[in-house]
Amino acid sequence: MAGQAGFLSAPCEIAVKKYVPSIRASLAIVLLRDYGLTIYRAAKLLRLTPAAVSNYLLKRRGGSYIDVILRDKELYGMVAKMAEQIISNNADERLMPLYICEICRKLRSKVEPKAVLPEPPY
Repeated sequence: MAGQAGFLSAPCEIAVKKYVPSIRASLAIVLLRDYGLTIYRAAKLLRLTPAAVSNYLLKRRGGSYIDVILRDKELYGMVAKMAEQIISNNADERLMPLYICEICRKLRSKVEPKAVLPEPPY
């Protein structure tokens, strides 16, 4: 079994570790850069610690795909839309995870090579 990390991992399980931190970091950056929030205010709105937001800004956390998200017009627009909903208190807590999923799917489609899946053996 050596060398088969992720053998039974679901795509979302991998995405939570690989892409979601970059989405959170991008959201924090948009709130600070575009809306002029302080680290403390952004942390409160995102329900994170100020230290976590600071680490996102310094790209100590979630840094792998932050630049991809912020430079891609479509991905940036999706993150900016989330930020707008959060800042205007129109964020539906039930829908926020779905928005993250949508951004994650779009990000994955842009950065991952298209896999050719073999036919199942059964």
